[in-house]
Amino acid sequence: MFAYFRGPVMRVSRPDKSGSCEVWIESGSVGYRLIAASSVARRLRLNEETRLFVSQSAALYGGETTLYGFLTEEDRSLFELLRDIPGVGAKKALDYFDKIQEKSPLGFLQGLVRGDAKLLGSFFGFTPKTAAKMLNSLKEKAEPLLQEFAVGAPYDREKEKRQEGDSGGPIIDAAVWERARDALVALGFDQRDSEKAVSLVLRGGENAGSRSLEAVVKDALRELSK
Repeated sequence: MFAYFRGPVMRVSRPDKSGSCEVWIESGSVGYRLIAASSVARRLRLNEETRLFVSQSAALYGGETTLYGFLTEEDRSLFELLRDIPGVGAKKALDYFDKIQEKSPLGFLQGLVRGDAKLLGSFFGFTPKTAAKMLNSLKEKAEPLLQEFAVGAPYDREKEKRQEGDSGGPIIDAAVWERARDALVALGFDQRDSEKAVSLVLRGGENAGSRSLEAVVKDALRELSK
């Protein structure tokens, strides 16, 4: 089973009807063809060395194996979590993955762990009944993944306790964290390095949780230049 490929990106197709893209990456003098969500494909650059974490899907009855590529281990795990939804195949899971990336992966996982059916409805347009089914399928599996995201992200389950009066640390806006990270990635920085820099900036100081996006990006750039 493949864990990841590292090498130059040789081809990125336009999104197909389902919104996914075909990506070719060369690794060890071998070219591999992967399927990527459009939110992943938009961050890839031709001939630029990239590491793509791989999820595999073997077709039934002897069909070929399809490889799916993601920029982080956490994103791969999120995709595999979505594939555990009853009746959801890989293409639908990629569609859900893109919708989550447009809003907030952290907010989505928080909603699963809290059992917030209304929040899931806002992500996908689900009816309350459908959202409840998703919660029943994924709630327990989402908690370990939320902890993985929390390693590089500022959003955690203790937020609710602090909102109730506990002064255990700053409450950080997950949307600011994600937008700052995306801004750094757009400037050409590695996504994982960008996440660490933004997290470091937002976790420091008394007013860290209420800083503007521009200020966060500037300070994160300083961290990346060290």
